[in-house]
Amino acid sequence: MPETRSPIKQVSKDNLSARVYAQMRGALMEGQFEPGERVTIAALATQFGTSITPVRETIFRLVSEHALEMRAATAVHVPRLDPARLREVQLIRVELEGAAAERAAQKITAKQLAELTEIHQRFLKAAAVDPAEASIRNRDFHFALLRVAELPILESIVENAWVLMGPFLRLFHVHIPKRQLATEEHLHHDILEALRRGDAKAARQAIQDDIRWGNVLIDALEQQNEEKRKVVAG
Repeated sequence: MPETRSPIKQVSKDNLSARVYAQMRGALMEGQFEPGERVTIAALATQFGTSITPVRETIFRLVSEHALEMRAATAVHVPRLDPARLREVQLIRVELEGAAAERAAQKITAKQLAELTEIHQRFLKAAAVDPAEASIRNRDFHFALLRVAELPILESIVENAWVLMGPFLRLFHVHIPKRQLATEEHLHHDILEALRRGDAKAARQAIQDDIRWGNVLIDALEQQNEEKRKVVAG
């Protein structure tokens, strides 16, 4: 007697919209878009291989979350966060990712540590040649560590911060010299060492130092804005 098989459920419009939304948020977190970059519904629909409708819904949802800006009916851009907002996001990340790293050091397994180490090695290889890929691998490292901590509410809040911060971190990997990124002295190495020792306080400090490294670029942006103000003021 032939085996009976449950009918395959069709993907609903709601499911498609949710997938497009998740992919777009992921792309923002990974730094696949630059601050100020214009995005179009038609181009995104082509990239995602979908119709325009779920992309339009995603755009409106991300605009409501301030992850995108709509300057006119057809002009959607990735926000250029000013230094004050960047520092606010940094503050959120420093505190919450620091707490997660502290907890992770208390419970990480040998397998999880090996996986994190492998992600870090992939990051180092990418950092030497491709800033876009390095930005993605950096995100992989941070979220793999968050998963070790098993704090889903905290991880959700950090994810929202990364949606805003991802495009800026792409610029970080473009502008910081490769010799400072693609080195075993990278701050990820200090995080791994602290995790290996089970040193919770050191793990917290190490990831906070890594996050604060981004302040170098925020400082430069702040100085650039100040110089522009002086020129305008005459």
